[in-house]
Amino acid sequence: MRTSRKQLLAPLVFCIFTILLFAGLPCLGEAQQYRVKLDLQKPLHGTVQATLLVPDGKLFTHSHAGGYEWSDFIKNLHASREDGSTIPLHSLGPGQWAVAALKDERVHLTYDVDLTFTEKEREGAQRGGQFFSTSLYIVNRALFVMSNGRGPRDIQFVVPPSVKIATPWKSVAPLEYRAENNSDLVDNTTVLGNFPSFELTEGNFHLNMVLPGGTRATEALMRPVLQSALHEYIRIFPNTPEFHILLAFFHGVEINGEAYKDSGTLTSPDLIEAANRTLWADYLVHELFHHWNGNLIVGRDDQQYFGTTEWFAEGATEYIANRTLVRTGTIDRNTYLRKMETNIGMYEFWTWAAPFQGIPLQDAGAKTALPMPEGMIAKTYNRPGIYSGGWVASFCLDTMIQKDTRGKRGLDDVFRLMFTRFGLTGKQWAPEDLAQSSSEVAGTDLSGFFHKYIASPNTVPIRECLADAGFDDSILNYSGEAYVIPQLNPSNSAKQIREHLWDTAR
Repeated sequence: MRTSRKQLLAPLVFCIFTILLFAGLPCLGEAQQYRVKLDLQKPLHGTVQATLLVPDGKLFTHSHAGGYEWSDFIKNLHASREDGSTIPLHSLGPGQWAVAALKDERVHLTYDVDLTFTEKEREGAQRGGQFFSTSLYIVNRALFVMSNGRGPRDIQFVVPPSVKIATPWKSVAPLEYRAENNSDLVDNTTVLGNFPSFELTEGNFHLNMVLPGGTRATEALMRPVLQSALHEYIRIFPNTPEFHILLAFFHGVEINGEAYKDSGTLTSPDLIEAANRTLWADYLVHELFHHWNGNLIVGRDDQQYFGTTEWFAEGATEYIANRTLVRTGTIDRNTYLRKMETNIGMYEFWTWAAPFQGIPLQDAGAKTALPMPEGMIAKTYNRPGIYSGGWVASFCLDTMIQKDTRGKRGLDDVFRLMFTRFGLTGKQWAPEDLAQSSSEVAGTDLSGFFHKYIASPNTVPIRECLADAGFDDSILNYSGEAYVIPQLNPSNSAKQIREHLWDTAR
């Protein structure tokens, strides 16, 4: 078949058009391309040019999430062909458009993004975005109109020379990045502007910590806490696969966090200061441990098991976080004891108070854990059970295993076994899996403990566990009071278990 000159020139003309459109982005065949222009001046806005394949004739934004309807921020959306002619767009509902494009035709989009929603502090800002005087934190869902076209997504930012960019995407050139697919593109965050940041590496774990709106003083306080915690977590999980994460921390109206594909965000209304280190350090190392317990070791969330693993996902994470703080010297032993007392007191009150009676720990995170005020989720309503109750159950489980194995094994070994079976395989675990793994580590059947104290509404025998760990106690459940005192002359077994709280050495 003879090829005409026009047919030979068509790919070249398209590549030249694309290069001009993207001001330097190469013509990369299958790649979908975005050029995002931001100046970080109020009123905040962006302009986007994109070249996409639209094989099924559909364009869309990410679905409504976290109180944000992303399509609300997309303005003046226009589609055109290679020759510049307009392609009509028809709305299919919020954030969805039909475009009359051929299967293999490149569609050129232009649109504006209204970012003024980031200029005011609000609850849930970590789910959408927030602007500071020198930097912008943005969830990428707000920026991109997407298609189901094949190939990676290439992104070029056009920003003032002084603007620094932090993103989990792969860097391919200055101001140019590649996302492998739509999820990588929008299920992540980006920070632009002038902000302090630092990088930490431990084993195969790489953390880029950015502080939009923060200061170098904040960095100086946070860095050693996170570095020592990360060292402890890699000790627990030495076979952690390679992972790179962008973690943002900034001042917000609430203590909260949000996890994305390769990024995460934490907010707090309190300033980062040495005087309140006990609170913010615990918050940070708790969220950091969720990379393993919660993100890799994932409980089943289907209808049968929904919420039944929350006590371990949150309570065991808080137990490890508290223990990590004292082991690394971030807090002293007396402060750790106060944390023990708070968790025990909160849990004991939860088991005593009428609104919570009859709720097993295993059901505290489930929708069936009633009664609850209308509109409140179980995890919030039963927080003392999930977090503090989970802490108490984890402490008892750790103590029991150490006692049964004469200090040779503990909760760390349960985590390692769960990580091997579930974290590295992608399988989700059910309550019976945790009971089985714990029994294997302990070398004795612990299913009775899980049945009596986790799956049934019986109070975890915390006083017995405290005694086994070399502590005396005084507890009043109706007032939520708990006092924990180290025994002066504990048994050798109890002393070994107690010392293991302060130190990793067995």
